[in-house]
Amino acid sequence: MKSVEGIILKKTPRREADAVFTLYTKEQGLMRLQAKGVRKQEAKLKAGLGVFNWVDLFYVPAKYLPITTDFRIKDDFKVIKNSLFRLKLAHFAAEVIFRIFEPGVGEEKVWQKTFDFFSILNNRYTSPANLEESVYQWCYHLLDLNGLNPRSPDFRPMNAAHLRKRTEVLFLHHFGLTIDI
Repeated sequence: MKSVEGIILKKTPRREADAVFTLYTKEQGLMRLQAKGVRKQEAKLKAGLGVFNWVDLFYVPAKYLPITTDFRIKDDFKVIKNSLFRLKLAHFAAEVIFRIFEPGVGEEKVWQKTFDFFSILNNRYTSPANLEESVYQWCYHLLDLNGLNPRSPDFRPMNAAHLRKRTEVLFLHHFGLTIDI
């Protein structure tokens, strides 16, 4: 049995009662695992395998997808789930991760920046303006960690408005994504 720490970003139904979970993990980056029977009413895994939960998942390798056997919730990010604005930002982050990163390639710095971003989203005392600013900071760090060098002389932001504009332009150019907050 193996274990992995990650944030569940997506749940996809499969067959009658199974589901496939996509997580972003510290060790392996983007990863997909299958949970057998998780959609049944009495399933023991049902409680912990919610979208935007930070979990330790225990699994066994299988031919196609690893099979989840157990979990331990580290944080269920309730503040995110109870605010539509925070939920929208979390879904934006998930979409960015799906579009930018390949499965099976973990990078400690990207994990840390992503985890920090989710922690800021989950802090009930962070204002909407600061949440919006944190989205741009996270995107800026992703550009930097992907070697797209936003620190070049043409990018160096003069103020928050300039940071937003340049980050939006680079994100659209390199990843085909608009930062829509």
